[in-house]
Amino acid sequence: MSDRDSKLARAIRRHHRNRLQWNRRQYWDKDGLTDNPRWLGKVVDTPTPCSCWMCGNPRRYFGEKTMQELRQDEADGLTVKKPYFGS
Repeated sequence: MSDRDSKLARAIRRHHRNRLQWNRRQYWDKDGLTDNPRWLGKVVDTPTPCSCWMCGNPRRYFGEKTMQELRQDEADGLTVKKPYFGS
């Protein structure tokens, strides 16, 4: 990789980091915490605030496949439809 390419890659990383900071500042602004650079950096690196059953991986809490795995299974023709037991 040339020096120009590495500088361009660094610029793109900085651009995306700033973009994520701005976007996530808009929906995770808790009591003005966006003024804290440490909190803002955490939000950029980990977009979900916790790993509770609502935010976390569905496989961990419910034994279900993720959306990406379900889509891949459907594309492969491996999908077994689960019956809906609602009223």
